[in-house]
Amino acid sequence: MRSLLVWMTLLLLAACDADPARNMYEGIKGNNDAKRTPEERAMAPAPSYDEYRKERDAQSAR
Repeated sequence: MRSLLVWMTLLLLAACDADPARNMYEGIKGNNDAKRTPEERAMAPAPSYDEYRKERDAQSAR
């Protein structure tokens, strides 16, 4: 029973670390959004991670 619990915990932790860059970006984005007023968030929402990655890749290709 104990080994099953250990395996379940390891699998859960592995799933949480699927894309660490995305997780870090989303965490920073959420933190920054929490500091902004609702009006600021409505006027200029932060880009999603996919949009950010596409722009980053385009700039690094230059």
